[in-house]
Amino acid sequence: MLAKKCNMVYNFGMSDKKTTKYEKTPLASVFNVRAVYTIHYFKYGQQFAFEGERHPFWEFVYIDSGTAKIVAEDHEFDLCQGEGYFHKPDEYHSIKTDNNFANSVIISFECLSPTMRAFENCRITLSQTEKDLLGKIVSECSRCYSDKLNALYLTKMHPIDNAPFGGAQLIKLYVEQLLIFLYRSLTSGEKHKSESKRTSFELTDKIKEILENNVHGNISLDEIASTLFFSKTYVKTVFKKNTGQSIMQYFTSLKIEEAKKLISYNKYTFTEIAYKLGYSSLHYFSRQFKKSTTMSLSEYAGTIKVDGVL
Repeated sequence: MLAKKCNMVYNFGMSDKKTTKYEKTPLASVFNVRAVYTIHYFKYGQQFAFEGERHPFWEFVYIDSGTAKIVAEDHEFDLCQGEGYFHKPDEYHSIKTDNNFANSVIISFECLSPTMRAFENCRITLSQTEKDLLGKIVSECSRCYSDKLNALYLTKMHPIDNAPFGGAQLIKLYVEQLLIFLYRSLTSGEKHKSESKRTSFELTDKIKEILENNVHGNISLDEIASTLFFSKTYVKTVFKKNTGQSIMQYFTSLKIEEAKKLISYNKYTFTEIAYKLGYSSLHYFSRQFKKSTTMSLSEYAGTIKVDGVL
């Protein structure tokens, strides 16, 4: 009797098979990067100036270090370390450094997605996640294409025969990821937060101005906070959030960039430059310089090129 019952259960299971009906979930593409034209990593010397151009695709410029002057049609402004700017299709644009040094990542690409309109005339400070994505794009490009990343007049990228599998698709995905994160950054939060965000960037710009004005001397966090009538904690928090650096890290980077400029003049000894920049000793200045540039003062002086792209 027990065997009979078991057999009945088994037959029931076999005869009750059904085909489960699934419905697919479409995965929408809010950004579809159809092509990349160029990917660059430039190191600009003093007095570098690109004559300017316009083209029918997007171009994203990110300043990795230093400061560069950006021209977008009839507007001109300084783009500082950690900031990026989108040049929309057919917009005349150029870049120059005047007396500054700067490093930049530049990506030109085709994307016809309507959401790209959010990036028109867009200047934005990148988060660490977004900076990491830029690093991945540049790294993958160097592994997949034979062109030099600092080839100024590059008009076509040339694939490497034995490039890593899927490299081009990874670049596409990384660029689309970058656009998604930047779009979220621009549009997240309620409308009442936009004014607060604008104010925080204004405060950051004022801090940068104070630091730039004191690059040949020294200034403390207490003095900066007192000048701006904010608490030291608030000033530190806002600056770190908007730049990804502490105030003193940024101040040191300004001093190092100024040191590079003074070295390029070939008029001052290293000791004179150290004291011009407010360092108490040549030893400490030398240590800070090498930590920032991975080169000693002498090594840098021997390799620097004042004009053009380094």
